Formats: sequence, structure tokens, C-alpha cells
Amino acid sequence: MSHSTHRILLFCLLSLVSSLCSVAQSLAVYSKDGGRYDYATNDIDSIVFTEREPLPLTQPENVEAVDLGLSVRWANCNVGALRPSDSGAFFAWGETEEKDVYDWNTYVDADCTELCSSISGTLNDAAYVAWGEQWRLPSLSEMQELCDRCTWTWGDEDGVAGCRVTGPSGASIFLPAAGVRQGSDGYLNASYGSYLTGTADATNCYYSRSLVFYKDASHWIDTSLRDYGQVARAVRR
Repeated sequence: MSHSTHRILLFCLLSLVSSLCSVAQSLAVYSKDGGRYDYATNDIDSIVFTEREPLPLTQPENVEAVDLGLSVRWANCNVGALRPSDSGAFFAWGETEEKDVYDWNTYVDADCTELCSSISGTLNDAAYVAWGEQWRLPSLSEMQELCDRCTWTWGDEDGVAGCRVTGPSGASIFLPAAGVRQGSDGYLNASYGSYLTGTADATNCYYSRSLVFYKDASHWIDTSLRDYGQVARAVRR
């Protein structure tokens, strides 16, 4: 398709949006992962299409280590997030950067010969690399403790769906239901959460262990294909 054709199509799209905005009260934008974002037309000045900016992976200033009354303290936001309700960055297991496509062709260890059974606190740990040596991905036992010893409640924060997890101490953290990334697409946003642990599956080298939860607040430890993009919540002593 020629550049002139692209310009004509873009002009037609913007003209259509402008016409619709003049008669509609709001504009709804639907993402590939199932999310919906509503904007009042009176608040829209212009629509600009840009390249996606990479998320900041350095430790944000407002990150807190929350004492839930468990064996480790849990960060109050995901790696790559600026606030607790942000999804943050998506990582394949054992990788430390986001990417456009999550599949075996782009995976760091497609033949499962390089990564060991546990990556917590290593250079293949996204939380450790991004935030420094005090932070790391939770182990399988630490994630299991979060499942078993805390109260889980489905809700939302800042309009973002997810689970409020309250520990024995009475303190709590919010886990956004960020869904997963497979290929170049996102799935199950706002209805499902899948969080990395640093532990590989013991029986199948193509899988790792993950925390998953649904919008009824059901939650458990599951296996996930290593090449899937999942979000990360860090822990520290």
C-alpha cells in the first residue's frame, strides 16, 4: 500500500472520528486484549497515533515493601508499573526485557538447555535485574504462601480490575488482572491474572510455575508455557 493511500485512509479515519465525536457523548477504544477505555468527547482535543514507548523498568520512587505477615515482604506494584493498579511490563520466564512478540522463536532458551530450575535472584530474574539485588521474583513456596495464607477479594482500583490480597498482618496488596501475552496479542485482560514465579516446572522443561486468578477471586498455582508474557510482582526480605 502506498504512502498516499495510507494518508488518505488516515484522513478518512480522523474525519469519521471527528464526525462521530460531534454527535456522540463518549468515545470507546477497545484493545486486542479485551480492555475498553472510555473518553468524554468534550475532553478530546486530538487523536495521535505513535509508537509504543517502552515501560520504565527501574525501581519507582514510590515502591513499598508491604509486610503481609508472611515469610517475605511483597512490592506494592508490578515491575514496570508506576502505581499499584498498573499492569507493568510483561516478561517471558527467564527474560528481563519486554518485546513485541512472545513465542518460542523469540524465547531466550527455546530448547530448554540453559535456564536452571530456579531463576530467583539471578541475571535471568526480571525483578532482580530491574530493581536491584534486594528484590527478586518469588519462589514457588513463597507464592504458594500468598495463595494459602491470605484472603483474596475481587474488585478494582483506579478503575482497573484485579484482586485485593490481605495477609495475616491485615496489610494488603492489589494485583491487577493483566492477562497474558501470546504472540503479538494480549488475552484475558481485566478477567484473569498470571504472575511469574522464579521456579521452573519440575516435570516439563517447557513450563514454569505461575500464580493465576480469575474474576471470581479463585486462585491457585499453575503451570504456564515459558514463552508466554506474564507480569511480575517482586518480593524481598
